[in-house]
Amino acid sequence: MRPRVSFLLLALSLFALGAVLSLPRPGKEEAVRPVRAGALPEMGVVVAARDIDYCGYHTPCGPGSRTDTIFYLRLKGQEAKGVAIPRDLYSPVVGGKVNAAYGRGGAELLKRAVAEATGMVAERHLILTLENVARVVDAVGGVEVYLERPMRYTDRAAKLFIDFPAGRLHLNGEEAVKYMRFRHDALGDYARLDRIKEVMVQVLRKAQDPRTWPALVLALREAWAELDTDLSLEEVLGYLPALRGLKVSLATLPTREGPGTFLYVDEEARARFLAAFFGASPPAAPPEAPVVLRGEGALLRWGQALLEKEGVRPVLEEAEVAKSAVYTQDPLAGLYYAELFHLPLLAPHRPLAGVLVELGKDLLQ
Repeated sequence: MRPRVSFLLLALSLFALGAVLSLPRPGKEEAVRPVRAGALPEMGVVVAARDIDYCGYHTPCGPGSRTDTIFYLRLKGQEAKGVAIPRDLYSPVVGGKVNAAYGRGGAELLKRAVAEATGMVAERHLILTLENVARVVDAVGGVEVYLERPMRYTDRAAKLFIDFPAGRLHLNGEEAVKYMRFRHDALGDYARLDRIKEVMVQVLRKAQDPRTWPALVLALREAWAELDTDLSLEEVLGYLPALRGLKVSLATLPTREGPGTFLYVDEEARARFLAAFFGASPPAAPPEAPVVLRGEGALLRWGQALLEKEGVRPVLEEAEVAKSAVYTQDPLAGLYYAELFHLPLLAPHRPLAGVLVELGKDLLQ
């Protein structure tokens, strides 16, 4: 089966252009300089990425109508929480898979479908393209990943050639897009969404470095005219002062399998998970969940000492880590350990018992 061009432009990275707030801005650009007049309003944004349409065999003709990657992001103060929505989810309002909503009714139908799936208000939208992704990843200097096994796939008709060896890799924008498009492993599309979340967080963290800001400013200016969005540049810039210290949590909507190729919302699991994920505060004491601490040398010992001060005895795993994060499917436990280590929280779809805290060398940079 041909993989569609499905990826997320890591929309949070578009909020990472803090340099715009301080660089000289001559002429009419002065009009988009944000003015902070108190707390920013809470906002729900549907962020989606368009696939590619083909005019003929081996002939791509631009962004298509399907949105195979869809996220619901809730922005509030210095927190950004997002839920990935699988492309094969059945949507009653669409009358088919949710990834067809944009093609059938534009951004408004897509927002209605996302609100239907999540039970949350989706006020705004941001629809992205392949070129946007590569630009932003390149602007922050690329991303690092660690592959336990080689990643290989070829689709000559789509001109897609993926050939990554196992081990630690540094990917530029074009390579990162390939990494996020790959879905030919045991967990298929769910694993693809997990890879997107990992790259998304990494881009956001690197975008907090002022040295990346000039390149990010250029990427934003080039990308903005290509976006389908009801957000103005001024509104986006209004969120930039909160970037440094932003807390990020990303998960996948709970679903269950159904007839044919459809997935369906798991109503009971959704209500339980999203209430904790979006509404809970970090617990005051360590939750009753096993903790695995993974990292190298001194970082592993530092993390062990920090956890033992909290009365937690982790299982230690010495291993190479590409980027630091907290992984768990338990929202409350995740909030606690993400707060303790000041790390992003990622809720993967792959089976994971308890909490995994990964500490990489990026903590030393």
